[in-house]
This record gives sequence, C-alpha cells and structure tokens, in this order.
Amino acid sequence: MKKKVVSAAEAIALIRDGDTITTSGFVGIGVPDELLSALETQFLDTGHPQDLSIVFAAGQGDGKDRGLNRLGHEGLLKSVIGGHWGLIPKVAKLAIDGKIKGWNLPQGCISQLYRDAAAGKPGMLSKVGLETFVDPRQGGGAVNELSTEPQVELMEIGGEEVLYYPAPKLT
Repeated sequence: MKKKVVSAAEAIALIRDGDTITTSGFVGIGVPDELLSALETQFLDTGHPQDLSIVFAAGQGDGKDRGLNRLGHEGLLKSVIGGHWGLIPKVAKLAIDGKIKGWNLPQGCISQLYRDAAAGKPGMLSKVGLETFVDPRQGGGAVNELSTEPQVELMEIGGEEVLYYPAPKLT
C-alpha cells in the first residue's frame, strides 16, 4: 500500500521541470504555505524544479513573502494564470518585467474551471469577461507581450457571444 501522508519535501520532489501546478486558498486561508516554502527552498538549493506553470484563482499571499510570493524567483516560473494578483507582488513583478508569461482571468471562472478539470470537462462557457480586458478582442487577459497563447476564446452560441474558458491541463 502506498504511503498516503508524506513530508512537504517528499511532495515537492514529485514536481518536475515544466510541470503545471495549482494551489488553493485565499489570502492566507487554505494556502499550502508549507509546500510553497519547500518548493522555494528546493529551487533555491538546486535550481529545480524550473519553468513551472501555475494556475490560481484568488490572491494567495501576504503582499510580501508568504504564499505564492515564495515562487517569485526568476527561472522557477514560466507562466502564471491567476485571478487576483494584488497579494503576490513578487510574481506580479516577474510578469510586469516580462520574465514570465501571465494572464489575469476572473477568479470565479478559474474556480469553476477547477471543478470542470476534476470532472474531466473540457472547460466552461460564460459571459463573464465579455467586453473587458479578458475578452480576446481586448487582450484576452494577457499581462505582457510574452503572453500570446489564447487562454479564452470568443464564441457565438444561439446568436449570443460567450467566452470559452478551457480547463487547465494539470500535471
């Protein structure tokens, strides 16, 4: 029988270069800070894992060093899709400076996509984000020029415009 409870270091050892991960929580509630700390420590000690993509729904940090801020190191992240960047200035700076790809999408849509991905669904349709910066006609939520891969698609269903949010492919 496989061991069901492992240390933070053992859990982080499962993450490989180039993987896509996701985290949960909001501000400091429900955030796996011990795991994020172990991931930061492993990266700083070994340089790996590197080039990770991360998906998160809500701001997970303290505006300084905790939460997703622990991942704000050049080389650790490759791309970020998130719903609220205000509490993760270290990661936001990487995106603003063009060091990583980044997209800002509605946190409610990302939360729904977690459920859809877990259920094996391809994604969701929503009017949320139409005619805003999330609309592909207005940037598709991209936060910099590196972020060229569409994360949202405009569709027409029954004569009405909707946005298609594909479920993230998590590894």
